[in-house]
Amino acid sequence: MRRILSISLCLMLVAVFDAASAIDINPSKETVPRSSWDMGGNRFSIFNGDPKRIQRANAVDPKSFDTKVEVSPNPLSVSAAKTTGPNPSIKITFSVHNHAKKTYTLSFPTAQRWDFRIVNSAGGVVYTYTDDHEFVQVVGSSMVNFDDKLVYTESVDFDDMSLPLTPGTYTVQAIMSNYPEMNAEAQLTIRQ
Repeated sequence: MRRILSISLCLMLVAVFDAASAIDINPSKETVPRSSWDMGGNRFSIFNGDPKRIQRANAVDPKSFDTKVEVSPNPLSVSAAKTTGPNPSIKITFSVHNHAKKTYTLSFPTAQRWDFRIVNSAGGVVYTYTDDHEFVQVVGSSMVNFDDKLVYTESVDFDDMSLPLTPGTYTVQAIMSNYPEMNAEAQLTIRQ
């Protein structure tokens, strides 16, 4: 019993001395030298910087991105597509590739990231992606590092098109939401 009491007493003394030697570190500016956070004068700091300079630093340069739209299958035989299944469709893929050695943050006012439409040779719109979809009204963003790609894919059923696909050449036009300079086109050939 004495031994247990002496061990307990020793542990309590160690705990008291250990707590007494602890140092309270406060990360406020009062404990940090002023020179580490106050740039002074006309030096740029995120805390005392020019808002226009910050906005320019965060601006997105559309020339830093390569855009591409792909359609598959292409060329497409309408008769072959209708025999393969009850709902024939085409697949549209839009990619945005950052080739600049900088990370960009793309901002969007809604959940929509891209849009595309299919136009016939007479200029008639056969299909528009946003006509069939609703988007959550939530602000969003996507970070794109150097050599990263954003890739969006959608399948379009023939039944969803406002005009029937007839043999000929169509243009698929894709665009990045909120960044109209980031767009691409591809040709779709329809055969009988």
